[in-house]
Amino acid sequence: GERHSHAIRMIEAILDDVPEIQSINMCYDVACVFESAIHRYKPEWKETIRSRIGRFHLYGHEHSCHVLYNLLRTQGYGLMIGEEPEHLWFIILYLIQSAGVSSGPRRTQKIDSCGMH
Repeated sequence: GERHSHAIRMIEAILDDVPEIQSINMCYDVACVFESAIHRYKPEWKETIRSRIGRFHLYGHEHSCHVLYNLLRTQGYGLMIGEEPEHLWFIILYLIQSAGVSSGPRRTQKIDSCGMH
């Protein structure tokens, strides 16, 4: 099962670092379960945190999740697909593989040479 504690800790860190944030819109593969966990463990976040399910993960959910948690049915999410971090990891995979055993300065040099630093 998913560990919601990691996502909750991440949100806590964001809200601690940037206290003026009024709302957070996020994609989460199990947003339907996560939102009920938020309401149970952090009821003060009910109006602050809004989570939806990415397009590719939505197909594994019930019809009610399609209606309630679909990115395309929710204002504020635009044309997100919910897989943006995975796309970034795929793009920089060669850096991760080749720089994994490099020293810190060598990794920085490699990232700089790609214009990603």
